[in-house]
Amino acid sequence: MSGGRRISYFSLTAGGALLALKLRERFGGVAHLPRCQSLGCRHCDPFDSISEALPRSFDAGETAVCVMAAGVVFRVLAPHLKSKQEDPAVIIVDEAGRHVVPLLGGHAAGANGLAREIAGFLGAEAALTTASDVQGKVAPDEVARRLGAVVDNPVELRKVTALLVDSRPVCIESAQNPEIPGYGWLAPGGDPGGYAARLLITHAADGEESQAAGGVKAGSGRKRPAQIPTARLICRSVAAGVGCRRGTAANRIIDAISAVCEENGVDRRAIGMLASIKAKQDEAGLAAAAAQLDAGLVFYSPAELKAMNRPGSAFVEEKVGAAAVCEPAALIAAGSGGTLLAAKTKAGPVTVALAASLGQFPPGEKAGRGQIFVVGTGAGTGATLTEEARRAIQAADVVVGYHTYVDQLRRIFPGKEYISGPMGAELDRCRRALEQALEGLTVALVSSGDAGVYGMAGPLLEMAGSEDPVSVFVIPGVTAAQIAAARLGAPLMNDYITLSLSDLLTPWREVIRRVRLAAASDMVICLYNPASKKRRALLAEVCAIFLKVRPPGTPVGWVRDAGGPGESVHTGVLGDLPRAAIDMRTIIIVGNSQTELRRGMLITKRGYEKKGVDQEPAPD
Repeated sequence: MSGGRRISYFSLTAGGALLALKLRERFGGVAHLPRCQSLGCRHCDPFDSISEALPRSFDAGETAVCVMAAGVVFRVLAPHLKSKQEDPAVIIVDEAGRHVVPLLGGHAAGANGLAREIAGFLGAEAALTTASDVQGKVAPDEVARRLGAVVDNPVELRKVTALLVDSRPVCIESAQNPEIPGYGWLAPGGDPGGYAARLLITHAADGEESQAAGGVKAGSGRKRPAQIPTARLICRSVAAGVGCRRGTAANRIIDAISAVCEENGVDRRAIGMLASIKAKQDEAGLAAAAAQLDAGLVFYSPAELKAMNRPGSAFVEEKVGAAAVCEPAALIAAGSGGTLLAAKTKAGPVTVALAASLGQFPPGEKAGRGQIFVVGTGAGTGATLTEEARRAIQAADVVVGYHTYVDQLRRIFPGKEYISGPMGAELDRCRRALEQALEGLTVALVSSGDAGVYGMAGPLLEMAGSEDPVSVFVIPGVTAAQIAAARLGAPLMNDYITLSLSDLLTPWREVIRRVRLAAASDMVICLYNPASKKRRALLAEVCAIFLKVRPPGTPVGWVRDAGGPGESVHTGVLGDLPRAAIDMRTIIIVGNSQTELRRGMLITKRGYEKKGVDQEPAPD
């Protein structure tokens, strides 16, 4: 990726494929090549039809660099065009690498800037055709891109752009920072004859900002700013100081920030940084909220917060070491010259304060540190994907995982950059996730089921180490045992054990030792990885161990592809378990002395019938 953007490269010919791979090597991203030319490259995503692959990338908001004829790109993308502000950047490069043409998103999506970079790298000519560039002026949407600002009203922006290109007097001003760069435009008060339009850079909600920073004196005969076309750019110049109870969800934090913004006349899109105390560095909800807002996330020590000398409470100081968190964190993040916009406001489990910075925060700035969400994806089909897991993947810049899981998620989240690998390359995926996070990106490292149950959370946390400047958050998922149990009825109503029969990481003798102990415990047992094509004898030995201590009529159930589209559910008894039908994609649940088979479902009695029906079950 270049500058945090997701870049996809497309080509149709062998020569184009070589150039696309060369550009990918320099600027990052993914090369989409015809299947016959991908040659198993791990950075390639092969396609069968350009008319399907290119629109899919375009609709996902990815920057497209197309090494092919412009006519092909025009015809394929024409039905998918939306607006100047919404369309992502599309750049055409000829196969010889002589000309680079920004086709769409010249200013708003940064196509002109990337075209210049590509041309410089290739020694080519960047053919810029936008009027403002031809005249040597900085266009309003280019100003917005440079500032990382949000265009409030594209219609007004087009009016201002038209007047600027027509050489009419247009001023640029900031509601909070008079030192904003002029980009060659007129400053407020710089034209005694008045202005035809203005570009206002602000963090305020519409209608809340004051009149022009330069002011227009009454009776001067000049038009007041309210009477001329005004394009508002929402600058990401507001820091939100946040405090929250342990385990607060991201949506609660975002709702609290939104409410405080609304109460104080601040446009929520201006939030560029979340700040809190270091004790909150492991709060997954806070990290997910920052990622969803595309805001940075910084933490400060109690000493740093105390130095701001803001009012607080003895109770808070006893808990976290500083009497106040929100206000001092917001002011420190806002930097020198920052001003408090909203004092500490409590909203349920969240407290928020807002401070305005004289500068602006780049989108997603992480203050030099990235973050990794280790995400359990359930069965990976979407139906068993938790809302917390969905939000974490949506917030990620890059998704890393086993190629089967990546293929499942690509259909649900088509706009992401993916890094995948084969089974057995788990440590390599952990390394690559850390590499991406160290570049300041938000990464989702995905596991099927729950990432902390035979998943990627353990190796990633081991590899990250205590001194690694990357924040790691484990997002729980629905395990295969849970899905299988739900399909089979209620077999896990009392104590149960999960065992993996794979001897890849655990020696065979240790697996057998654990099986013997588990079998003798009279607990329900969930067996993961029961058999592979080469490893069939171990399952037979395990069944023999069970039959020594449990009756042949003990109810069992087995589910293949739990939660997947090919799911199959079976019940029977231990003595008749069809071992030949069992493979690595099967979960086996072996009942205990209290498990019954009723109406084709496994039910493990917990003992309510002995205590009476009025007794409440213990919490899960």
